Amino acid sequence: MILQHKDWKSGFYQAYLKVAAVICAIAILGFSVVGNYGVSWDESLEIGMVKNNFDLITEGKPLPTDLKHYGVLFNLSAEVAFQATQFTQQGLDYDPLADSRINVSNDQASFQNIVYQRLRDRIAVKHPFTFLVSLITYISVAGLVGILAGKQYAWFAPIIMALFPRFWGHSFFNPKDIPFAAMFTLGTLASAFLVNYYIQKEDRQETQFGFNQITLYSFLYGLLIGLVTSTRIGGFFLLFYFGLTHLILRLLQGNFLDYIRRFWKFYLLIGLAWGITTTIFHPASWSNPVFWFIETLQYLSAHVRDAGDFFMGQNWSSKDLPWYYLPRWLTISIPVFFQFFFWIGIGFIFVKFQRFTSLQKATILLVLLQVFFIPILAILRDSTIYGGMRQFLFVLPGIAVITSSALIWVYQLLKLQFLRWFAVGLTAVILSITVTDMIALHPYEYSYFNRAVGGIAQAGKYYDTDYWGTSLSEGMKWLNENGEPNSTVLVGGSFHSARIYADSEKFTLYEMENPEQQLTGNPDYYLTLHRWELPQKYPECETIHAVQRQGITLTSIKQCP
Repeated sequence: MILQHKDWKSGFYQAYLKVAAVICAIAILGFSVVGNYGVSWDESLEIGMVKNNFDLITEGKPLPTDLKHYGVLFNLSAEVAFQATQFTQQGLDYDPLADSRINVSNDQASFQNIVYQRLRDRIAVKHPFTFLVSLITYISVAGLVGILAGKQYAWFAPIIMALFPRFWGHSFFNPKDIPFAAMFTLGTLASAFLVNYYIQKEDRQETQFGFNQITLYSFLYGLLIGLVTSTRIGGFFLLFYFGLTHLILRLLQGNFLDYIRRFWKFYLLIGLAWGITTTIFHPASWSNPVFWFIETLQYLSAHVRDAGDFFMGQNWSSKDLPWYYLPRWLTISIPVFFQFFFWIGIGFIFVKFQRFTSLQKATILLVLLQVFFIPILAILRDSTIYGGMRQFLFVLPGIAVITSSALIWVYQLLKLQFLRWFAVGLTAVILSITVTDMIALHPYEYSYFNRAVGGIAQAGKYYDTDYWGTSLSEGMKWLNENGEPNSTVLVGGSFHSARIYADSEKFTLYEMENPEQQLTGNPDYYLTLHRWELPQKYPECETIHAVQRQGITLTSIKQCP
C-alpha cells in the first residue's frame, strides 16, 4: 500500500510539474514579445476610466453613462500595478495622486505631451499585466482537461489554448474581453469543484451552516463570481450555470426536495457574497443599490457602437448585422482542425456521459454552458454584436477544453504504439501550420482567419482585419524614423494608438474625427487604418508605406503634395 501511495503521489506531482513547465514556457514566450503589440482603440478610455471615476466621486459629481455601468476591477488592478512599479522606481518621493493635479497650462502642446507620456508609461505596464491575467485561462483550461481526460494529460490543454490565434493575439492589449475570458474560465473550474463538493455531502451533518468547510467554500465561491462579474457584467451567468448544473445532477440522483432543504442557505450565502463584491466594484450601484443591476444589463445589452462592420464583402450598420454574424465569425476565425475535434468531443460526451464521474459530469455541463448559452441567447435576443467575435472570446477556452479532451480521448483509444506515434506526429504537423500562420501575422495574430477561407490573404478582402487599430502604432513608429521634421500628420482611425508613440518634437498630429482640429489644405502625411472609407481619402496623395500581413494592408501612410 505504501508503494501504491508513493506511486500515486509521484504521478500527481509529475502531472502538475508538466503543467507548470508548459505554463512557464507560454509565459516566457508571451513576456518576450509583449512589447511588439500596439495600442488598441479603447485603451486610453479604459486607462482614463479609473482616474475619471476617482475624480468625479471625490468631487461628488454623478458618473456619466459610459463610465458607471462598467466594472472597474481589471482597470483598477492594472492601475495598482502601475502605481506599484512607480513606487518601486521612485521610492518614498513618489506621489500617486500627481496625475490628478495636472492642470491645463497656457502651453497646450506641453500639457498634451505630458498626458500622452503618462498613457504610454501606463501601457508599458498594462500590456504585460493583461498578458499575466490571461495566464489564468491556461491554468484553468489545464484544470478542466485534467478532470475530463486525466491529470497526466492536463499539460496538453494550455498548448492548444495558446494556438487559438484570436485569443493569443488579444491577450496583450484587450482590456475588456481577455480579463473576462480568464476570470470566467476560472469561475467554470471553481463551479465544477463546488458542485461536486455539494453532491458528495450526503450526510446531513456535513451540510450544517456554520464555521466549516462547506460554508467557507460557498462564501469564497460567491466572492470569486463577484470578481468575475466586476470584470464584465456577464459573469453573473455563472451563478445560473452553477445552480442549473447542480440541479440537473441532483435530479439524476433523485431526492430533489431534500436538495432544496439542505442547500438553500449556501445559495443564499453565495448570492450575498456575490452581491457585496459586485457592488463594491460597480460605481453605478453606489447611488442606486437596488435597481442598478437591471439598469446595467439593459444598458449594456442595448449598447450600440454604430461604427459599422465590414462583413462578407459588405459594409453593415452594427444594428443591422444578420443573425449568423457571430456563428460565421467563429467558423472562420478558429483553426479548422480545432473545430473538427470540438465536434468529435461533443460526440464523445454524448456517448460516454453516463460513465463519467459526478465531477466530470459537472465539468461537461458547465463547459457546454460556457460555450453555447450566452451566444445562443444573444442571437435569439437580437443583441447588438460587433467587432468580429472579440466580445465572445470567453467561449474559446471552453472550445479548447473540449478540443483538447477529444484529442486525448482519441489518443487513448489507440492501443498500438506505432498508431499513437503516428497520431502524435500528424497532430504536430497540423498544429505547426497554425504556428506558421501566427508567426506570419505577428503581432496581429488576432486578425487570423483559418485556411478554409484562405487565411487573411483572402478573407481580409471580405472581413474586418485590424479593427482594434493596433497597426497604427507600427505606422507611427515608421514615420518617426522616416518622416520629414516639422510635418503635420492626420490620423484616420484610432488617434490615441498613433499619438502615444508620436515624436512630438517632429510632428503635429491631427485627429480626423475631432471637429476642434481643422487642417487648412492637405496634411503632410496621412496615416490611416484600413477600415471603412478611410483609405480612399486624399486620393491625390502618394502611398509611401504600408503595414501589411500576407498581402493585406492594415495601415497605410500617404505623403501629400
